[in-house]
Amino acid sequence: MIAVTVLLGGAVSSSQAQVFKLSLWGDICVPKDSKTSGLELAIGTQTGEVEGVQLAFLYAQADKMQGVQWALVSKTSDGKGVQWSFVNLADKFQGAQFSAVNWSKDVEGVQFGWVNNIDSMNGLQLGFVNITGQMKGLQLGLVNIIKNNPEFLPVFPFFNFCF
Repeated sequence: MIAVTVLLGGAVSSSQAQVFKLSLWGDICVPKDSKTSGLELAIGTQTGEVEGVQLAFLYAQADKMQGVQWALVSKTSDGKGVQWSFVNLADKFQGAQFSAVNWSKDVEGVQFGWVNNIDSMNGLQLGFVNITGQMKGLQLGLVNIIKNNPEFLPVFPFFNFCF
């Protein structure tokens, strides 16, 4: 398996776009490149840019991500696509986040989780507990909090909204 990994890594690293990457942890990976355009398989990984699919057993981090990110814990600074993990962390994200815990700063799209906590949301939150600083959209859940809500109550059970 190591020989196949080395041969594949050598073949792929000769091209500009990395279509396949294997990561053990952090930057211990084959090929050693900060950009992946294709599939990245890892136990834990920190990649500068991912365009495609990033699958990690424990931890997946991409500064810039476009595609799918899946791990026990996923993190991105600037993401577009789908995050599907036990814990999702994002500074800026466009798309869908599916998780037990979504903890983000700025999201446009959909969050689905047990607990969704975000600074600014434009879209839909579905969860048991939804907490948002500012929102343009709808919350559906057991407890729904929009801290700066001029249109409705800041805390309301089952649903809350601000448009």
